[in-house]
Amino acid sequence: MYAADRKLFFSRDGIVDQKQFVSDLAVLRQQLQGAGSLCNLFQDRYQFALGIVSGLLNKQPIVLPPSLAPEAVRAAMAQSPDPVILSNSPEHDALATRVSYDNIAAAPLDHWDYATPLQGNSTQIRVYSSGSTKQPKCNVKTWKMLRGGAAITDQIIQGLDALPTEIGLLGTTPHGHMYGLEATIFATLGFGHCTYRNTIFYPADLEAAVEAASDCGISKLVLVTSPAHLRFLEQAILAAPEIICVLSATAPFPQPLAQKLAARKNLKVMEIYGSTETGSMALRQTAFEEPWTLSAGFELRDTPETCLAIAPHLSEPIPLEDQIKRHPDGRFSLLGRAGDMVSIRGKRSRLAALNAILSEISEISDGVFLHDKRHESDALAIAVVPHQDSSLSEDEIRRLLRRHLLRHLDAAFVPKKLLFLSEIPRSPTGKITRATTLDLLKIAGLKTDLKAQGTN
Repeated sequence: MYAADRKLFFSRDGIVDQKQFVSDLAVLRQQLQGAGSLCNLFQDRYQFALGIVSGLLNKQPIVLPPSLAPEAVRAAMAQSPDPVILSNSPEHDALATRVSYDNIAAAPLDHWDYATPLQGNSTQIRVYSSGSTKQPKCNVKTWKMLRGGAAITDQIIQGLDALPTEIGLLGTTPHGHMYGLEATIFATLGFGHCTYRNTIFYPADLEAAVEAASDCGISKLVLVTSPAHLRFLEQAILAAPEIICVLSATAPFPQPLAQKLAARKNLKVMEIYGSTETGSMALRQTAFEEPWTLSAGFELRDTPETCLAIAPHLSEPIPLEDQIKRHPDGRFSLLGRAGDMVSIRGKRSRLAALNAILSEISEISDGVFLHDKRHESDALAIAVVPHQDSSLSEDEIRRLLRRHLLRHLDAAFVPKKLLFLSEIPRSPTGKITRATTLDLLKIAGLKTDLKAQGTN
């Protein structure tokens, strides 16, 4: 295991090393004695990691709700025995017994190994899907499964021109969702990579994280993020030579943006493919290639109905929700999800392809196609967010957008319904939930065809 002084987490308050982690772990485990299960809502990544390991070692199932909304938390805990909420927010007091984090000095310990006892640990960690295509779904994970998913982050870090001990991880994505959980929390717990405690939202947050890293003696940084967050952080990343790698997931990475970032000296840009069910399973350098390369240990197996993802850390083969094309060299390309097909007047396209073309329009800060599946001919609308300092009128943006789309798409896929919004309501992972899509369709004046949706 790691040495007592191995750096695990950092912030402007300094470094948390292996010794402090294990000491604080002993205190929190004692506080949680008697709890039947844990609902981990800690927003500080260090405190969150302590909650994860405490629950695993205490054999208390851990619940990670799909959001912090009280009803989402309540629903996620509904099947959990005697739950205790890990949170520093009094607003959660009404939901269950709450334990906050208190930095109490622990008695000195003579060992620093927390990971070895976890190797065969089967305690459940219940992670929820994003709900972008349906209601959030609970997926049961274990230490072995989540560490296995984090191996792809370790694989990328090992391939960088730096010693792993020189590198710090920064995260914009929520650590309670699958991607952030694997790429930051379990990259630290399972592989010893040092992670920034706070979540980054704005350029000023990124600048503060870079400064904190420098103060802690961390000279090179890997940013774990998503396309939704990159829209706001692009210039800050380009201006920070300390960031030597960008990892993106949760939504298709627009190739023009990947190419722009990759053009900066000493910046590697990687995209990760996976799902809540499979975890992170493949990667590519989006600026230069389209096919995906499987992470070490993964293999694909075709069946008459679907394609299965298989890996030593998964408890069973997992059917992929995406349709793929296999290549002779072992790589694969994504063709889209089964429910991703848009059919209008006998013509077909993929929703992901439409959104990729929309993302190329620099005159908007965000945009998305809204799709309503119908029995005969689907309906489409578009929601866009103009730049705050834009001098263009809505009519000018409408004409510009239409010209761009018609250069790349059949007119059937260029809708007349166009919503101008100040912000597109995205989840913390940058996705748009199905419920939000339905609300926006209603605003656009398109009634949803529930019978047609029920057939998919």
